Amino acid sequence: MKYRNLVYCKHPNYDARAYLYELPLDVDVSEGDKLLVRDRNGEHIVTAFCDSWVCTAKMTQVLCEANGGYFPPAKAVGTVSTVTVRQEIVNPFGNEEGLAK
Repeated sequence: MKYRNLVYCKHPNYDARAYLYELPLDVDVSEGDKLLVRDRNGEHIVTAFCDSWVCTAKMTQVLCEANGGYFPPAKAVGTVSTVTVRQEIVNPFGNEEGLAK
């Protein structure tokens, strides 16, 4: 029996509905995680509406048909992390006496 790992996600500033996406079976996603998804409209950053879960391929097909979506669901291709970089920049003073020219 074939299984699929699924998660409902929302597009920020796009639509109030949650869309169904497929994840690799070894990935766990929690509500609020940001994901990069690839669908028929390109790549988008979305937010998980719920935790991911595993179900059969047949149940996935039923979910897609009941919600008016495509089967198989579009793929989530990665997670999105926010990284803050601290950078120090040296701003030299004017060329005053005692400083090298």
